[in-house]
Amino acid sequence: MVYHIRKSAKRITSMFDEEWKRAEIVHIDKINWVNYPYVPYTTGRIMHSDYGIHILMQTDEKPLLARFTDQNSSVCRDSCMELFISPNDGDKRYINFEFNPFGTMYLAVRTSRFDYEHPKENREYFEVQSLVDEEKWTLQLTIPFEFIDKIFGGHTRSMRANMYKCTEEGNCEHYVSLFPVNTPKPDFHRPEFFGDFILCD
Repeated sequence: MVYHIRKSAKRITSMFDEEWKRAEIVHIDKINWVNYPYVPYTTGRIMHSDYGIHILMQTDEKPLLARFTDQNSSVCRDSCMELFISPNDGDKRYINFEFNPFGTMYLAVRTSRFDYEHPKENREYFEVQSLVDEEKWTLQLTIPFEFIDKIFGGHTRSMRANMYKCTEEGNCEHYVSLFPVNTPKPDFHRPEFFGDFILCD
């Protein structure tokens, strides 16, 4: 499977923008570890504009768990939606984004689980929007190309990424992904299991 990131004629600044109807929808539903069978209905969409890469994720997980409010706190212990993306085909590093229903962001640039740094940019820089209603939790963010190019020295049309839905605590602990992760126990920090993403015109 290759995810085609379609081009938007404009910068997308709202989760209600009509442009999202043009995006390819993927389902984040791969059960990787049989001890965690819960799969909330979770979807992802990605588009790009001249400004950057726009991401929209939705889940129907209930009840939602949200406690952490500080950037780079353990939002993976709350209800969490995540994107790990390697935007430069010649660079092994990847950007690690994680969010809880408050829109609290965990941000790191990594080569692995154990080798990382935290960029200084905050959730406002990435235009994070998080909305919870009776039916679902919706999350939108934008990764500016200026951020990618500053850290990675540029970006390529061919990228590698994975999208995740998890909760590491609570009654419905789960770890599901877009692309399968073949490890003995839950571990999303495995870029060898990222899938192909292509920036399209």
